[in-house]
Amino acid sequence: MRLISLVIISFLLSGCYLTTENYQIKSSFSSPDVSWINEEGDATITGQAFLNQKGGGVVTCAGKQVNLIPKTTYSSERINKIYGSLSKGYKDYYAVNIVFEPSTPQNYYTYQRKTICDAQGNFKFKNVPSNKEYFIVTVVTWEIDYTVQGGDLMLSVKPKSGETLEVILN
Repeated sequence: MRLISLVIISFLLSGCYLTTENYQIKSSFSSPDVSWINEEGDATITGQAFLNQKGGGVVTCAGKQVNLIPKTTYSSERINKIYGSLSKGYKDYYAVNIVFEPSTPQNYYTYQRKTICDAQGNFKFKNVPSNKEYFIVTVVTWEIDYTVQGGDLMLSVKPKSGETLEVILN
């Protein structure tokens, strides 16, 4: 009986782990290609991120980080592998975990802008360089009976000079 219990527990726990896939990234990251992300610009990007639950509820990205990633050959290859698209995407929480090889350079994350969603799922990036392309990435998750649901959202944007670009990730 004890052996059967251990087998059942092992089986249930094994379902909690994500599958991992190694991916050999072909492009390389270059800091000079994205250094403009730290310059002050004249555009603003505002938005909201949320997912609809099967029962009709709406869950936002409240309290979660939102990243504004400069669009380059390197970031595009990563985003396309993760989301299967370069324009808009969703990755389920339990989807395959991609491990990039060689490993992601630490300064890749340095050249991104970050903010936090407010309680209603709203976010804002001020003084963004205009006429540049970006990926906006965030996460919307919730728990039901100790099971995480939801996942990651992505949207590609290109704000114009002086524009306040309003976006929705869902």
